[in-house]
Amino acid sequence: MMELYVFSVLAVFIVAIAIGMPVFMAMGISATLGMGLLGGVDRLFENMALGALNALNSYTLLAVPLYILTGTLMEATGLSSRLFTFASVWVQGLRGGLGVATLVACSIFAAISGSSVATAATIGLVALPALAKSNYPVAQSGALIAAGGTLGILIPPSIGLLIFGVITDQSIGALFIAGVIPGVLIATLMAVFVSVTAPRDRRFKGASWAEKKAALKEAGAILALPLIIFIGIYGGFASVTEVGAIAVAYVLVVGFAYRRLGYRELKQAGRRAVSATVMIMMLMAFGSLLTQFFTQSGVPQSLAALIADSGLSKFAILTIIIIFYLILGMFLEAISMMLLTVPILFPIMTALGIDPLVAGIFVILAVEVAQITPPVGINLFIVSGIGKIPFGAISKAVLPYVLLMVAMMYLVLYIPSLSTWLPATMGYGR
Repeated sequence: MMELYVFSVLAVFIVAIAIGMPVFMAMGISATLGMGLLGGVDRLFENMALGALNALNSYTLLAVPLYILTGTLMEATGLSSRLFTFASVWVQGLRGGLGVATLVACSIFAAISGSSVATAATIGLVALPALAKSNYPVAQSGALIAAGGTLGILIPPSIGLLIFGVITDQSIGALFIAGVIPGVLIATLMAVFVSVTAPRDRRFKGASWAEKKAALKEAGAILALPLIIFIGIYGGFASVTEVGAIAVAYVLVVGFAYRRLGYRELKQAGRRAVSATVMIMMLMAFGSLLTQFFTQSGVPQSLAALIADSGLSKFAILTIIIIFYLILGMFLEAISMMLLTVPILFPIMTALGIDPLVAGIFVILAVEVAQITPPVGINLFIVSGIGKIPFGAISKAVLPYVLLMVAMMYLVLYIPSLSTWLPATMGYGR
């Protein structure tokens, strides 16, 4: 009977998504059916309302709107153009220098906003015209920016890691620090790929030290923010939420100092931040109800027992999980996918002896892939729209980056110190 309940709820969810219903509504309707089947209709909606309220009653979740607002303020003020100029000046002597500069700018902006979509959109507006002037193939340029944008949910601060920590009750600060080395490593791998595959352009030479110093001076105030965020969290000087508030205040001060921030920009940034925050909070509220149903139905425990008794190797199980995420990413966006899968797959991964921090980085990498996997790769849609790039062309061009990320997923699983070493130096796990 319990199996029938689970299949019924999943069927309702899939049908709701298939007919174009917003994901949070599909979650809410499916959860209502599931909770009704388990506990009856007596006080059903009252219990669901309390469950949704409890899911959002979290001090840590206050960091979500703060990091989103930091990103929208950066976008509204146009300060991201200084990041791109800085990156292009410092690496322009490399083969494929402008492409590498795009990834550097994405990495820095990711270390400020925590959002994949914001990173792709903001850097895309600046980088696409510059890449086009340098005769970079249009589809490859779009794929580069879409893939670089995914760094926004791996390099701290990361809204994805924050949500993972809330779902699994893990240290958000430790998760943030765990993402530093894998984030830098995947960005480096992407940069190497771009440099190796880009045609050599002899017109561009390395900048002089005077030019580099000038670019550093122009972007210095913005470049300091990722360092402030990292030191605040790593040193334990402030909580994740407090660091978010500091980041907002810092961008406001810098924006006013550069005279790039006025009432219109504040209004624009605020509206975008509110819109994105409401979407995430609705997903969190209704996703928690669906998670509650799955937990009460015993799905995570049953799956963990089934896999334990299957006789499959660890490599085979992890490969199945990766394939599952790749398929799911074709139909769901990042946060929805996390809310659906993490409560089920996290117990399985810990049962396999995978450290919770490693599991978090693994899941975020899987979510990154979903951001650039057609037909629902949101980063692909954003960059395709900005650059007027055919969606089919950008989807083909992004394939090498997908393969790099999948390889990175195996790497973090089999070399766990990539994720655990840095948090251990701050006392995590003692």
